[in-house]
Amino acid sequence: MTQDPIDTTRIPTTAPISRRSATFDLAVVLGFFVALVVGEPLIDPILRHGHGLAGLFALASYQFALEGFAVLFILAFRREHLSEYGFTRINLCKSLALGLGLAVIYDLASSWNRGALLWIPLGRHTGIRMSLAAGLPWSFVGIAIAIAIWGFMEAFFGIFFARKLNLALGSSGRGWLSPGALGFALFNGIIHLALGQGIEGFAFSFASGYAIAVIPAVTGNAWGGALVQTLTNAVGKL
Repeated sequence: MTQDPIDTTRIPTTAPISRRSATFDLAVVLGFFVALVVGEPLIDPILRHGHGLAGLFALASYQFALEGFAVLFILAFRREHLSEYGFTRINLCKSLALGLGLAVIYDLASSWNRGALLWIPLGRHTGIRMSLAAGLPWSFVGIAIAIAIWGFMEAFFGIFFARKLNLALGSSGRGWLSPGALGFALFNGIIHLALGQGIEGFAFSFASGYAIAVIPAVTGNAWGGALVQTLTNAVGKL
């Protein structure tokens, strides 16, 4: 019996990351994150009083430093590609459909909890307020920056976290009980609890963190995770 040839286009071109290397990568990113988040209670109120596009750039720069800089540094250092984290066209529709479904569930739960219909992505976000205050056409630039940083980049941080944790534990990371997805969900909940958002903040941050990281675990595609983050982050009233 003949065997079908292997589709080499779906195989990562970089060498597999060892458990020790994955642990080191995750430790570096978390160390950098914790070092910056310690100052968040002092820095965040100052940044939130910014105005227009300049204020948005300052707020976005701090957020990028928190969850983007170290992650992209590790990617460059390891010569990894976004496709290795699930940002591909494979299972794209399935991933986006699951992401949309989980976002709807999250928004309905948030609406029930707050007693109001919450459906506008980033509707309560300070970055959007600053963007709208900038006036046209700069408002569109500001909104695009907000989506890129608080949508895609925040989601990628969680997907990176989950993948590195799975590798560190020697897990395949597949399925609804993926250790990486559960681990990031717990981390996300604890961070928001530590920032004073209480049990409610922990619960909803755990839920959103799990949704972001579990989508690539069950579909092999991460774009749905980015969609969940974008649609549920600081969701505002309809």
